[in-house]
Amino acid sequence: MTRMNKQQVVDHWCHASRLEGVDHTRGTQAATEQSKAFLQTLMDLIDIEQARYRYLAQRICDVYWEHNIAHRTDQTEGYPGHHGCRVRLRGRKLELSWYYNSFVPKEGGTGHAVYSEHISKEGQYRYFKSAFARAQDWENPVIADIEDGFELIRRLNANLTQLRRTLKSSVCLLAELEAYLEEILAPLARAAKTEGTGKK
Repeated sequence: MTRMNKQQVVDHWCHASRLEGVDHTRGTQAATEQSKAFLQTLMDLIDIEQARYRYLAQRICDVYWEHNIAHRTDQTEGYPGHHGCRVRLRGRKLELSWYYNSFVPKEGGTGHAVYSEHISKEGQYRYFKSAFARAQDWENPVIADIEDGFELIRRLNANLTQLRRTLKSSVCLLAELEAYLEEILAPLARAAKTEGTGKK
């Protein structure tokens, strides 16, 4: 059986909606079931899309760390870099965050202990420049470029969040519509047929 393309499916439903003298019970059930499946598919696709954003954000994050590693030398003024970035997807929350590292000498002079301080993001989609006031000269331009990419990811992710809200609303509305079709419209249609057969 040949699979219908998008326009054929549209034409099929439009044609079926105009058919008269047939029982539309099965068609109504099919329409509501397919609508529910459609909404669930979209929810699943949004989860997958967010995972892709997490992947892309990690690529951006990795470039920052490549610069950080490249500057881990006494030849670099301002060594070491104190800022770090991290990408995490926890549940349905995508986090693209920055932190500040402090290096404290260990007792006995055997290296340094690293203490990380989370930097709060006060802007809606990106960190303010003031958040990186302690950045080394080499860090500032790299952080700015990385934040440009992070901002785009954050905006895309915000759109996904809005889509989820819209879909949740649609799920509730579709449930109400299904109840209406079964509890109000179906009895109303049967009553109309009864009244019609009772007329002489």
